[in-house]
Amino acid sequence: MTVAKEFGADPKLKKLYQAYLGLVVVGGFLWWMIPVVVLAFSSEAWFGIVAAFSSFVPLLIAVAIVLYWIPKFHSSINYVLEDDKIIVIKGVWWKTKSVVPYNRITNVNIYQGPISRNFGLGKLSIQTAGFSGVSSSGHKTAEAEIFGIENFEEIKDMVMNFVKGMKIATAEGEVEVGPSKDTNEQILQELRRIRKALEK
Repeated sequence: MTVAKEFGADPKLKKLYQAYLGLVVVGGFLWWMIPVVVLAFSSEAWFGIVAAFSSFVPLLIAVAIVLYWIPKFHSSINYVLEDDKIIVIKGVWWKTKSVVPYNRITNVNIYQGPISRNFGLGKLSIQTAGFSGVSSSGHKTAEAEIFGIENFEEIKDMVMNFVKGMKIATAEGEVEVGPSKDTNEQILQELRRIRKALEK
């Protein structure tokens, strides 16, 4: 099969993830560190040092691991649009590979959060016929996602152009044939022959 387009995530995805990390650290951890620091300076010196060390060191280790992981994860992302399917590969320690044939795609949605919008990045959520994935909220999840890209509108149009005119597989395993240019031309020629026959 020929490869129509192969690309990875935009470099700005790394900055987006770093912004998420900063929000999590400040909003989720540092606010409750304030009492620890107050306790450290108001108690005996040794107790304060132990309390501060035991609180801050695990956080610093976690932040260091995430900062190491972000560029590795970014470089692992690979999207391939072939003439009959989409391939999504990603993962640092555990690699995942999703293959989605165009003839099973039923919906492609674009998502942008407030922070990702600020970075100009978006995500394509690709849903297919018969895929049974369900989120914790009860909504149908995507079978594949193309995320961390700047030209998401262009990629969506490219995917939908591949989908148009192809056979669409339904959840029951039946196949619905979508209209194509060849089919429309055959119908038009047949109608012309019928008209000529009626005119005689």
